[in-house]
Amino acid sequence: MMADDTSGHDEREIRTATELDAAFTQILRSADENGVDPGGSWEIRNGASNPDWEVQVFELQKRD
Repeated sequence: MMADDTSGHDEREIRTATELDAAFTQILRSADENGVDPGGSWEIRNGASNPDWEVQVFELQKRD
């Protein structure tokens, strides 16, 4: 899967690992609640001036 369209995406600045974790949590929860399976590998292409990324999402078994 490739993600390169950021239209409609919250473009707030992420300055800490805690903020990054919160953003991932919000994105994954929203996708799941709206019937979008976030699992798998996602390629993020950022154009010439920024690095490209690959993000892998795995569903974890709930802790007891």
